[in-house]
Amino acid sequence: MLPRRQNSGTRALVAHSQRVSVKRVLLGALAAVFLLCVYFNYRFVATSAVADKRRSVAVAKGGGGALSAQLSFETRKVKQLVFTSGCADIDHIHGEVLAYTARSTGFDGNVTHLMYGCTDAAFRALVAKKNPLYGVQSVAFPAIKEAAYLFGEGQLTTTVHPQVVQEWLAQADLARVDDDDFLMIVDNDAVFTKKVDIWTLSREVEDVKDPKWFGQDAAWYWPGRFPLKGDVLETIVPSNSRTKRIQDWREYAVTAPFVVELGVLKKVLPDVAAFWPKLATEKRHLAFPLAAAHHRIPFGVSGILSVHHYPSRYENWDFVDDVKFNPCNESATGKNIELTSYPITMRAQNFTLPTWIDGRDWNFFDIQVPSDILSCDAWLFNEPTGYLWYLASHTNGYERVPTILRRRHTMSVCLVLQAYNRAIVDYKKQSCPFGYNTNKKVPMVLHGETWATAVALAPQTVVEHEPVVQFGDYKKKAATPQPKPGQADSDDIHFVFSTTCESYQDWQSQVLAHSFERVKQRGSLTRIISGCKTDEDLKTVLARSMATSPFMRVHVTKKFSDRPVPETMKLQDDYAPYNKPFGIRDWLRTANPPVTESIIVIIDPDFMFLKPFVVNSGFRVTKGKDVDSENYKEHSEVIEGLRQYKPFFVYEGTRNIASVTDRVVNGVAIAQRWSSYLGPVGFDDPNGTNLKVCPDCRTTKEEALEYYSVGPPYALTRHDLNLFVDDYCNMTTGKRELHRDLWMAEMFGYVLASSRHNIKHTTFDNLALAGKEDEYWSFIDLIKGNPCEDPVEPMIPAEVPTMLHGCHTYKGKDDKGHEWLYYKQFMPSDLFACDSWMLAVPPASVWTVAKASRDKKQMKHAYGLCTTVKVVNQALYDHKKRVCVDGFNENRKLRLVDPRPADLLRVGRVSEKWENAAQEVVSKKKSVN
Repeated sequence: MLPRRQNSGTRALVAHSQRVSVKRVLLGALAAVFLLCVYFNYRFVATSAVADKRRSVAVAKGGGGALSAQLSFETRKVKQLVFTSGCADIDHIHGEVLAYTARSTGFDGNVTHLMYGCTDAAFRALVAKKNPLYGVQSVAFPAIKEAAYLFGEGQLTTTVHPQVVQEWLAQADLARVDDDDFLMIVDNDAVFTKKVDIWTLSREVEDVKDPKWFGQDAAWYWPGRFPLKGDVLETIVPSNSRTKRIQDWREYAVTAPFVVELGVLKKVLPDVAAFWPKLATEKRHLAFPLAAAHHRIPFGVSGILSVHHYPSRYENWDFVDDVKFNPCNESATGKNIELTSYPITMRAQNFTLPTWIDGRDWNFFDIQVPSDILSCDAWLFNEPTGYLWYLASHTNGYERVPTILRRRHTMSVCLVLQAYNRAIVDYKKQSCPFGYNTNKKVPMVLHGETWATAVALAPQTVVEHEPVVQFGDYKKKAATPQPKPGQADSDDIHFVFSTTCESYQDWQSQVLAHSFERVKQRGSLTRIISGCKTDEDLKTVLARSMATSPFMRVHVTKKFSDRPVPETMKLQDDYAPYNKPFGIRDWLRTANPPVTESIIVIIDPDFMFLKPFVVNSGFRVTKGKDVDSENYKEHSEVIEGLRQYKPFFVYEGTRNIASVTDRVVNGVAIAQRWSSYLGPVGFDDPNGTNLKVCPDCRTTKEEALEYYSVGPPYALTRHDLNLFVDDYCNMTTGKRELHRDLWMAEMFGYVLASSRHNIKHTTFDNLALAGKEDEYWSFIDLIKGNPCEDPVEPMIPAEVPTMLHGCHTYKGKDDKGHEWLYYKQFMPSDLFACDSWMLAVPPASVWTVAKASRDKKQMKHAYGLCTTVKVVNQALYDHKKRVCVDGFNENRKLRLVDPRPADLLRVGRVSEKWENAAQEVVSKKKSVN
């Protein structure tokens, strides 16, 4: 390889170095030292001669030196802080957190809260709740109204309303603020993490000398492009506007917050306000950049004014990599925030990182802050320990989430949770003279329920007694004893159902108990068993129950089905439903342990839980036609990528729906509407039998339809049940004596007894599906997938009612014309045996055929059929897994037929009808394969 050529300068230097002597080197060094001394002396004199901050900037403009400009910015500060909002509870909370964090980070200027679109009463109420120690001035602008209070799109949202700021500026007394003093306009949901200072902002600016205002670098910037098309821009700015001649928007690509000289704001703000209404709501974040470009006043573009989006390349997240402290257990103060990259504010709109397992339970969404979080009895937010920071920094799980994202997420969540908790405590110190709650219990779990309240024991509180220990928790959590009913945080609800000792009710009880456990239903569950023929039968039932459902209590009574009160009955009777009222009465009076829960829910053994049953929840109550409200912001949530509606109750009664709730208190119960079967059941008909059974029951047909045409589940207080249980028993026998062919005499007995004691029921259509006409089945119109497609997991979207009531037959046909059905009377009694088949699952075509018919009845049968079969199979699987230690038959081969060919399945000697039905399933499967 040839040697690289030297240029002439290099060759001359080499030749000269060959003639250099020691004397020449010493003389040259002394000369260099002398020149340096002269230079530094001159610089000292020059900088000392600067008289004031504006002269310094003038020197900088004229090339007088960067150091003078730096010193000028060091001496200047923000004198006024402004933010805008409405008058909602969340606006009040955000305002208190903003004011607290601004003051606690050292801001000592004026703070002004501009509220618009509020009534005078709402404004005064919010002002009265403010913490006076923060010195926040509040100003109302009721004439300015908006449909929304958040403007922009995606990661480019803002709460700053320039028209409100303009009106305030026109009337504000800013005598102490000069035109060259800085103001800060900030989003109302901002959290200050560091004191705002002009010196730090100026150090970031490279392209603009002596910036007169600063803004946060915006994600909409792209070289050579602008988010608005030319024809749209023409409708917004004047025809001669300089904005049309800008080729690159780099110097104007900013978003809130803004730090701006008062004189510049006065000049530019009228145009910002003028452009504002001409922009679409999702583009209004461009109003300030457009006005700045119109006046050719470039921004000092900053990356630290606000951070809120982890992957953003426009926000400066370098501080997360450089901090030397643990943000989850150390305060972000003093030396910990001296980094110039440390942000001034954060916006906690959506801090979540669901792909990281260890951080999945730690999130923050400012819209989920409970509205009463500032009340004296409210809990604080749950905070992670310092170990989460260790996991973020030192672990690398299989999910392959980069360390940089894990640290950003952890830092953000810890800083915001700490800021909110400290602001709440500081607020409570002033507003709660007798003390306040500091229990850190409010979570913000991804896909979890939003807390409507943060007050302990409030009806709408969502509380987990024992939070699930997620993989990655660094220490084993100590087991805590289950609270007893009546204690704080107990599940003060008890479910009860009545059965005989017969095998068909035994398997139904097992399905009910397994579904109860699968959905993690809260509260106690009791099975009342009446009339076991032998002690051996009873021992078998108890042993099976203990092995498969140890959480379920069992209460044993005598047989009540044959003439429970012989002295009052004229004729002999054998009526199995007698066991229900008489068994419940026996349970209430003799149960061991005693029944102490406040709320009792009466169900039947053929119930299956699809999701947890709740009362006193405060969930939305709506008409069936209004379930799909399209109010996604308030009524829906995204769970595992699927948007669906939050829990709700469907009410079709005659009362004002705004007054209807799921409240259960003494005198008020809730139940499933059964008007299509029971009818008006009016008690004012002098020729009717109801008055003969209950002369005191004077209820009109209208009242009966509204309050008493009900079926299970019945949710009522223990006090009320004790109050009318005797009448429940007596009126059941009375109704049965008059109508021996009336199977629903027990239901009428319940209705008559509750009516006599004026216990009114709120009737809902979506508590338990039984295939009736007066139930909420419109959820099938919202189903996006095929509920018959998955052979194992039932499809249970949020809109589905809580339970299935297996008292009616579900039928459907597949694309081959084969009939599929489910009814409890068609089931063999030995289905829970280890060698028995599991139920054959209807093919996906059962749903597609039903949907293609556009017949709603066929669609509801298809959904009920496929879902019921899969829920029963889940119970069978869970049962067999526990008791069949050597293995069990998982063959899903039993296709039910009508009528049931035998009582027992007896695999190996299966009835011909079952075998033929099974072969159709097997042959169909083979043909598909």
